[in-house]
Amino acid sequence: MFTALAVEQDQARLYRESMYTEAALPESELRMRVRQRIKEGRLPVAFVRLVNAGAGAGGHACPVCDQPVKRDKVEYDIDPRNANHHLVFHYACYLIWQRECARRIRAGERADLGDQQR
Repeated sequence: MFTALAVEQDQARLYRESMYTEAALPESELRMRVRQRIKEGRLPVAFVRLVNAGAGAGGHACPVCDQPVKRDKVEYDIDPRNANHHLVFHYACYLIWQRECARRIRAGERADLGDQQR
């Protein structure tokens, strides 16, 4: 017989197994890629006000690690109304990008995606 706790634990296990968000590359490599992509203009220096998260669509490559966000993973989608192009990230890649943006904005670099299109 299943108890509510057993069902909840089973659902949590299934979620962890199916939507796990571990980075495919070491954090130091992802940080280096974020810095390079910002330098190249492929990623903005911006705080993001709206992020949509959901099951990966499988068709978009993450702009940080260049790997697609597979259908069995969670994708973090930057609201396209607030960006010049569609950005879809893995969780770890998104966090590292936002940390780098925060560091740069504190140092005086500019942008907030919510303000760019106004």
